[in-house]
Amino acid sequence: MQVVISLLRVLLFVARPRTFVLINIPNSMIYRNADQYLNANGIPEIIMLEIDVPIYFANASYLRERISRWIDEEEDKLKSSGETSLQYIILDMGAVGNIDTSGISMLEEVKKTTDGRGLKLVLANAGAEVMKKFNKSNFIENLGQEWIHLTVGAAVAGCNFLLHT
Repeated sequence: MQVVISLLRVLLFVARPRTFVLINIPNSMIYRNADQYLNANGIPEIIMLEIDVPIYFANASYLRERISRWIDEEEDKLKSSGETSLQYIILDMGAVGNIDTSGISMLEEVKKTTDGRGLKLVLANAGAEVMKKFNKSNFIENLGQEWIHLTVGAAVAGCNFLLHT
């Protein structure tokens, strides 16, 4: 019975992975889960999301829906507070150790959706294996090399620069 419960937990974790909104820890270039740091700062025009697992066929549609919901929630929050509109979605790919073709297709769909809404998709912290698959699938060419950054901090700095020029 314990084995069955453990297997169900693993399947649930893979099919419905955790995603987080990231915010900046004050006076640092560190970005962490917004739920854990209530005094940290967000940037109204930028939402930073962390995906916590490899992206496979089993979780790709869930992640696409979750990313869309985060964007919708952030845009609604900004509209109700009268702040400026959302401009950039940064995905922290640091915990994504691998991605399959379904995952790449999901990111292509997210890019089409964000483009249609006048938003820019930005990737940060993607590992070597993920970048290799992005290159092989021409995803980098589709996204644009300028929208891929080594760290979340570099992605935020790049987006901030574009916001203020």
